[in-house]
Amino acid sequence: MKDENADRKEDYRRHALYAGIIFAVSVIIYIPTFKSGLIWDDEEIIKGAILVNKKNPYDIFINTGLYCRPMTILSLSLDYTLWHINAIGYHVHNVIIHALNSVLLYIGTFNALKNRSGFNGNYLGISFFSALLFALHPIHTESVAWISDRTDLLATFFFLFAFIALLVYLHEKKREGLFLISVFFLFAILSKENAIVFIVIALAYMFVIRAGKKSFIMVCASVAISLTFYMCLRGFGWLMELFKAPGTSGAFLSKNASSYSAVKNIISAASYYYEKLLCPWNLNIIPELPSGTGYYVLFMIPVILLVFLAVKRNGVGASPRFFAGFWLLWIMITLLPSLTIAVSQIAAPIGERYLYLPSAGFCVLLVMVLYPAHKNSAEGGVNRKLRLSLLFVIALTYALLTHDRLLDWHSDFALWQDAAKKNPHSVITKTNYGIALIREHNFAEAGKQLTEALSFKQLSREKKSIVLNSLGLVEMDKKNYERAESLFIDSLKENSGNLGSYNNLGYLYMKTASQISNDPARKEQLTRRAIEVFKESLKYATEIKEINFNLGLCYLELNDFKNSNAYFDAVIEKDPNSELAQKSINFKLYMEMRKRNMDNKNSPHP
Repeated sequence: MKDENADRKEDYRRHALYAGIIFAVSVIIYIPTFKSGLIWDDEEIIKGAILVNKKNPYDIFINTGLYCRPMTILSLSLDYTLWHINAIGYHVHNVIIHALNSVLLYIGTFNALKNRSGFNGNYLGISFFSALLFALHPIHTESVAWISDRTDLLATFFFLFAFIALLVYLHEKKREGLFLISVFFLFAILSKENAIVFIVIALAYMFVIRAGKKSFIMVCASVAISLTFYMCLRGFGWLMELFKAPGTSGAFLSKNASSYSAVKNIISAASYYYEKLLCPWNLNIIPELPSGTGYYVLFMIPVILLVFLAVKRNGVGASPRFFAGFWLLWIMITLLPSLTIAVSQIAAPIGERYLYLPSAGFCVLLVMVLYPAHKNSAEGGVNRKLRLSLLFVIALTYALLTHDRLLDWHSDFALWQDAAKKNPHSVITKTNYGIALIREHNFAEAGKQLTEALSFKQLSREKKSIVLNSLGLVEMDKKNYERAESLFIDSLKENSGNLGSYNNLGYLYMKTASQISNDPARKEQLTRRAIEVFKESLKYATEIKEINFNLGLCYLELNDFKNSNAYFDAVIEKDPNSELAQKSINFKLYMEMRKRNMDNKNSPHP
């Protein structure tokens, strides 16, 4: 009995050591992100997610739109409460979730393999190296370094927990596992919709281990409870949007979704994902769909390999080779939701972030293939050392590639400069590189990039609106205010909901008015025009502080202290701790002084 307790304690210590190493490596490799700022749409996503301004925070769980990710919103809201818009807190949170996911993969792999015959005690080493490669894989840089992709991190976090709960129920016969499956699966799909494939993963795993009929029924019932609750929260509106006539406004699928080109896109997308799992270099935030005969061959390789592994099943349960097929199936199944994007109307048909969950299966599969047999097996010592050395070389290569890629994620400018070089034919890369150049005050080069983007044939009205708005900023820098005004107005014609264009047009009127000193009537006219523009934008976003702040300034310019005070109060009420709130307080104090001075000036003197 004492020996058993001693062995158990030794196992716990060993697991704690391995988990600690995995966690530490996961954090250390991503320390450079702590110096990164907000990238691309991070600030927009954060401000849109925060619960501070929501009258009923529980509405985030009741969403009939195509996307419903309340767990992500709660996560970002927590960060906002702690860090406001300070990027470091969000990056630390992302890195911690990634580190926990790496540890969860270690736990899940260990518990899955230890119950399989044929591994000869290798499951500890396989689990450790699988999690280590997952922690270091360069394909994760986008998901971890980009705050907006918290969705994939959280979905994987709960997905792995649900998988571990499945193992607890199937192998340890603990009914608590069923409850945990239901809870964590629900949390996973409330983080990101792609977690729905957990159902298929669970069924595949039960098939591989030859689970009993009762286990199938109980697991399916547990998952069904979660899905029922999910559908009660969401309703069926999102399904109508998903299957709306392809190509129509607001539809998910593109007009070519049922054509041969859609099949080609799916094959190209899947092949690209397989390529990047195997060769994770030359990464790009906006990659192009690949083409060429070689990619059709690459698409077929996993299918052929799966068939090869499947026919190797023998004995009770699953042989190691057959069990490796499950992890290959993991990759293919978890990729399925991402392949639908290749035939959607989403501007970027493929993305590296979609590989975060599939890469877990890839890392386990890779290690199962390369990890040496047990030291007591017939395999020679030299061969064992070569295999272990190869795994260490792969881990080191992953670490170097990840570190190199994180340099591109250091800032918005570095990211889009890299993307524009690698994919110069993309409207998104040209546009965002132009916007990044504007933020760097390189207006000449920004104008060049944006003009090129405007010349692209396949340019949606929404994207054209963004380009025109950005070109308006370039013209403002040149002090060509009439041309800037025309561009902002054209931008709003393309997309009447472009808040940036409203804000810039209103600011243009404010700036022009501030430069007039000898024409009070013209100055007032421009100020009132700015007010009209800002009020129009409030129809689309009543909660944006900047718009309310600008309205407060405009009314202050007109000496309309009542309205000015109301808009400054709105800024303070929405976010009392923000910089704009402090400025609003200062302007309110200034307004009181100004009112007193005006009253004193107008009052009769003895």
